[in-house]
Amino acid sequence: MTQLAAVIVSTSIISACKKKQEQGYCSLYKLSLPYVYSIVKRYIYQEEERKDLVQEVYAQVFQQIGQFDPDKGSFKFWLRKIAVNICLMHIRKEKRFHLLVPLEHIDENKYAEELRFDSLSKEMIRRLLDKMPKGYRTIFLLVVIDDFSHAEVGNMLGISPETSRSQLSRAKIWIRNKLQQDIKLQANGFF
Repeated sequence: MTQLAAVIVSTSIISACKKKQEQGYCSLYKLSLPYVYSIVKRYIYQEEERKDLVQEVYAQVFQQIGQFDPDKGSFKFWLRKIAVNICLMHIRKEKRFHLLVPLEHIDENKYAEELRFDSLSKEMIRRLLDKMPKGYRTIFLLVVIDDFSHAEVGNMLGISPETSRSQLSRAKIWIRNKLQQDIKLQANGFF
């Protein structure tokens, strides 16, 4: 079952969860676990922490399932938002999120050229993200992968939207530089 299919949860499962039926909880967990784990894995490096955070995600999902409204958005988006917020709270609590540059505005036009990820393999993107400094990685994941706006990222991390934009620009520069280094290494026979 693909991750996309895994979070297409039937209204009967959601209804069973809202009625606090164990069968509904089990079905929801089984269908959505791969998706939730993939989100947590993007933000958290240590496996033990991942397991704890996945449990926290489901505890919150099951407590708040009554607030889920399909008219306001898909279940997948609602679930993703909870998982990302749990990860960010953990990162902030552990004081692992540090901006890597001074809180200054950068000339966005200077870095207007967008990165094109369609030519990169998933493995290459995963390796880049694993090497990326945590401050850049967190904002990159939130904006590029999880599609949050800079205003939303600012609210989640306690920074201004401009700082989020700046950090994303610098993350893209970091990626561009790493890709150029890899190309040079390949050209010199190191890969």
